[in-house]
Amino acid sequence: MVKGESQSVVAIFNVAMIGHVNPTFALVQELVQRGCKVHYFLPPNNDIRSAAQESGAQVEAYLAQDPQDLVLEKCDVRDDVPADEKAMWERAVWPLASTLLCGEYLIQRCKELGVEAVLYDPMAPHGLVVAKALGLPCASLVTYPGMGSLTDLMNDLQRDGRLAKAMEIRKDYSKAILEKFHVDVQDQMLTRRQYFASENFITTCAELVAPLPTPGEMAWADELRANFEFTAVGSMVSEAAPHVAKACSKLSLPDTFGCDLPTKELEDAARRGAKVVYVALGTMALSDRWGSDLGRQSAGNLPVGTTGKQFCQHVWAALLKASELLGEDYLFVMCVGTQPDAMDFMKERVQVPNVVLRSSLPQVEILSKHADVFISHCGFNSLQESLMLGVPLIAVPQSVDQPINAQKVQSCSWGQAFLHPMETVTPSSLAQAVQDVVVGSNRKAVEEVRVQLLGGAGRVADRLLQMSRDSKKASFGGS
Repeated sequence: MVKGESQSVVAIFNVAMIGHVNPTFALVQELVQRGCKVHYFLPPNNDIRSAAQESGAQVEAYLAQDPQDLVLEKCDVRDDVPADEKAMWERAVWPLASTLLCGEYLIQRCKELGVEAVLYDPMAPHGLVVAKALGLPCASLVTYPGMGSLTDLMNDLQRDGRLAKAMEIRKDYSKAILEKFHVDVQDQMLTRRQYFASENFITTCAELVAPLPTPGEMAWADELRANFEFTAVGSMVSEAAPHVAKACSKLSLPDTFGCDLPTKELEDAARRGAKVVYVALGTMALSDRWGSDLGRQSAGNLPVGTTGKQFCQHVWAALLKASELLGEDYLFVMCVGTQPDAMDFMKERVQVPNVVLRSSLPQVEILSKHADVFISHCGFNSLQESLMLGVPLIAVPQSVDQPINAQKVQSCSWGQAFLHPMETVTPSSLAQAVQDVVVGSNRKAVEEVRVQLLGGAGRVADRLLQMSRDSKKASFGGS
């Protein structure tokens, strides 16, 4: 902060999803270190809120009384929607319905706090509405490799009319927002699955941003180019920042296998020279999407009807057999979540000597200090953490942006990828991939891209502080 300059005040709005919040904590640290006051608006979730506080932010609620049963993704969700339209309907409704519910309080609270600039996750328009209602500069933080990573999904949704149908579903909600807050959220756009601002930061380097379809090929991509600006700012992965290992919008079940680092097993592996294979298939598949159809959002990567449980158990079963094939030269450390039926595919609890099960683990710590290879669903947060910490990957993608991320892993020699994993993942194929990645040249390629990824938190902090200064000048008539 420049001497004599008043403290900048920034508000951040986010959802209770690990891959969306973890990249922000290094940014909060950077802003606070520069003398900025950060107010972080979060739904009820103790793990995420604690990490935000630890990073230096003041945590703010979405409603005045901070009801602990508030789940943004459940706002105005109905049970009478046909099963094949449920995901589309919910994705269209909850961002706007929750904004209608919380908007009045959020606007008033930010006004009281003297917020000068807003950063928000584009999953929902809370921050966008607050900024427009108060006349503040804002930007969205895109924690995946851009809409190009959803090309197959978006193309399918456009072709079968679901993007247009979602626009129709949103109409009444956006009209109510306009009447209540005098803010137009531009809901009648094909790309309003995401509520981008005029300025948007993608938390990666230019090489990892997924390209859009060529101009004129798909209407949704042309619309995106014409209306929004995206800047690749670099990764915000930091070993020094807090990191949430488990969290979801629902109440969590008790830990079944514990969350402590298996120190004894890791030390034993180091003594005998065994390679450590870290396995984590994503917190969403292990929690909110355990019983949900992942196939409909996978653009053909998974068969329609494949649930999070079916996907995870298929991979785990293959891994357990692969661990037997590879023997004591490898230690598998597997995160299996807290679902009570997680391991019911095993006829009996057989102890495999070179496998350790945990409900969750401190991912940044195990990647930075122990892992030789990371078997991952290839969510963008996990992908960048692995690259930034120098660990090659074996990508086993599910849906959304993960198949594109996995293809990038393969094409850039950062590891190997198993597209269509319900067909391609077998004990022998996984065992071979582990051996190839551990002894191959992937680590060199990972180190090369790491250099390009550095610096994201600093660049975003620079821009937000400039927004804050511009806001101050505007409030004083440019004086």
